[in-house]
Amino acid sequence: MSALWPLPLPVTVMRPAAVPAVPAGGGYQHSIKVDGFRAIAAASAEKLVLHSRSGRDLSAEIPEAAALLRDVLPAGTVLDGEVCAVQDGARMDFAGLLRTAAWRRAHGMAVVYVVLDALALGGQDVRPLPLRQRWTLLGEALQGTPLRPVMATEDREVALQWAADLAPAGVEGIVSRRWDSPYNPRLARAWVKWRRTDTVDAAVLAVLGPPRRPHAVRVLLEGVAVTTSPRLTSVQAAQVARAAAGHLGAVRTRADGTAEHSVTAGLVAEVRATSGRHRTVTFVRLRPPD
Repeated sequence: MSALWPLPLPVTVMRPAAVPAVPAGGGYQHSIKVDGFRAIAAASAEKLVLHSRSGRDLSAEIPEAAALLRDVLPAGTVLDGEVCAVQDGARMDFAGLLRTAAWRRAHGMAVVYVVLDALALGGQDVRPLPLRQRWTLLGEALQGTPLRPVMATEDREVALQWAADLAPAGVEGIVSRRWDSPYNPRLARAWVKWRRTDTVDAAVLAVLGPPRRPHAVRVLLEGVAVTTSPRLTSVQAAQVARAAAGHLGAVRTRADGTAEHSVTAGLVAEVRATSGRHRTVTFVRLRPPD
């Protein structure tokens, strides 16, 4: 550990495990899942370090965030948070983080740092403390600064409502953290994440793979042709094969060697599309014909 920092840098961050539903029952804090770069901010009397979860220096890539944090964080502070680009005062735009600071300024895009957790305060490593105590200390430390902690609640239903209401602003889902957990990346289930999904209908454009055992379908979703993933189950493949039989048109070979058969019938698939930049479209079933 350097004399500059109360804990070794770069910090290994907590990574929430994916779950199919927000945990029920007590003992959890539920916060919105924002869409940005995970970033550790560490301040000493001499410098400010801003690094990604992989340890990459973000100060040059996102100088606005580094400047903001340099001005407000007292020496001996280490925070876990997310750097977000915000358009029109509310909507998060992950792609904006991949642009230059000059581009963001020209397009009226602000950069904010959403604080997730406190790792060190006043030169003391607080990671061994339970989240409930760290959260209280964090709130006290942020008073009088422009920084704010992530929106969080103990009420599961409130969190789910936030996820629905704030989806247009780029909120991807909910991160649930055990109140009694220390900040320890070895605790794999202390933090979990649920990503909001939507089930929608989409026109089937093509089937991929052997017509009698297709492994994916290509659908038209929001005006864009996308391929479903993961691979169709045997039951799903059989359903698609039966419905498409006699309605296959032209075939082409994709770059990976997979045969793609166009579908001439008006088949409609129910698909589940995750929100956020890591979007996937999962096949659920074919809709019965009208």
